[in-house]
Amino acid sequence: MTYPVPAVNNRQANYNAVKIQINDPKTKISPNNKPNPDDNGIYNGVDIQINRPSVEPFTRPIYQYPMYEEGPVPYCMAVPGAKLPLAYQTNLISNRTFVHNNNAYEIEFEFDELKSKGNKINKTDVEKAAEPEKNQEESNEILIIEKVEEPQVPEANYTTLEAEKAEAPVVNGLNFRAKKEPEIIPSQEILPEADIPAIIDNLSNPNYDIQAEQMEEIVRTAMTTPDKALPYVVRDIFSSLIEIVQKDTTKLAAPNQAQAETRRQIIVNEVIKEYAKTNNLNTENVELPYKLTEEEIASAVKLTPMELAERNKEYALYAMAALAKVYTDEIEKESGTVIPLTDLPGISTVVDTLRYNINPETKIAAIDALLYIQRPEYKEELVSLFNLVSKDRSNEVAAVAAEALAFLNNSEK
Repeated sequence: MTYPVPAVNNRQANYNAVKIQINDPKTKISPNNKPNPDDNGIYNGVDIQINRPSVEPFTRPIYQYPMYEEGPVPYCMAVPGAKLPLAYQTNLISNRTFVHNNNAYEIEFEFDELKSKGNKINKTDVEKAAEPEKNQEESNEILIIEKVEEPQVPEANYTTLEAEKAEAPVVNGLNFRAKKEPEIIPSQEILPEADIPAIIDNLSNPNYDIQAEQMEEIVRTAMTTPDKALPYVVRDIFSSLIEIVQKDTTKLAAPNQAQAETRRQIIVNEVIKEYAKTNNLNTENVELPYKLTEEEIASAVKLTPMELAERNKEYALYAMAALAKVYTDEIEKESGTVIPLTDLPGISTVVDTLRYNINPETKIAAIDALLYIQRPEYKEELVSLFNLVSKDRSNEVAAVAAEALAFLNNSEK
């Protein structure tokens, strides 16, 4: 079988958008396969479809970059028809010497000013500068203006610091030439308004009197100047006060039997004295049932470690109540929000002391602390608590709780 040679003419212009040349395409089918007469004989080795071919004329772009084969591209080729700036056409050699490069720009000199300064000007040079057309024809000439007179160098002026101070102008007591010596201010230790570490050390001091003095200062500051008590409202101070309230005093030394008996006798004597005073009797002539010496009285009134610790519990309850009130008032002033009673710092310790402590005096201190921070928003909760405490086994605690209830109920009226 003879294959036709594709007609390719290299000399003839080819304007085909797609040019495909395929030689000897083949496809294989089974010898037993019999073509279906309805399949239109689709058994081609190559199947290529080209839809909607077209030929469009070619146009050159509007702008072409300049072509330059070798070496750098000069300015005239990069920008045809442009002129060099004056800075490139005139080169400054010295302060009075210029080189003119045959351009259309004129260089003017102030001849009158040069004459007034005594400078020498060449007449021919002036004529050449005044006639630009001739200067263009004689492009290689150089216009030179030389200065005749030498500059006068002033002599050095030597002076001293004392002379400058004496001659310097003084305005409003300030000398503008004299160097002002820096004033060294001795350093001073700036302490915060409340030394929190020192306060915590005092509250944890084993000396109960030091603890009491520190708590007294806290309460006095909170009641008299609440603004200055704000630095005390911190977690560490409340934690120290809570530790004082929760301290286990059962293992501390309590008053012995002799101290207790002497104290009872002192109380009896004081009751008789008060009775005589009430009845307008001379207390000096009243015969007391117990004769006590000064040593016995001093030994009896001396507080034991357990009594000091219980006393400091009362002080700590008052201190927490005073700081809680400062905290509540400050939050209300800044945001207009009243903090719930249960969210006040240290309030849970005050409530637990009122309910579970076995010392009546400590319970009464807790009632006083709650009354100090009471406000209309806390009334319902405080009334429920005082109703519960009014049934306390201690008659004294129950009586104080009843008085607190009466005070809350009358405060609303």
